[in-house]
Amino acid sequence: MQVPRIESKLRVFSFKMQFLTQISDLRRSLNVVNCATEEIRSSEKLKRIMQTILSLGNALNQGTARGAAIGFRLDSLLKLTDTRARNNKMTLMHYLCKVQIVT
Repeated sequence: MQVPRIESKLRVFSFKMQFLTQISDLRRSLNVVNCATEEIRSSEKLKRIMQTILSLGNALNQGTARGAAIGFRLDSLLKLTDTRARNNKMTLMHYLCKVQIVT
């Protein structure tokens, strides 16, 4: 039997069969992202850590144009492990962890 445009019709049929499953999976994934976002937004501990990082950055940059910042870019968090003390044994990340354990 000859069916016109059989390939296109089969693709559409396959799509219709998988559509509800894909929507359900997507909803679950979006719910996970929404829950994670809400956890981040409401986390007091994360807020304190970010405030401490901003204070440390302002203290290190005191006397420069960057010394009184009201915020920082997230990619600057990568520098926490690169910034070392004079003895080269402790990074800013180590110091941040020590400060956060005490408070």
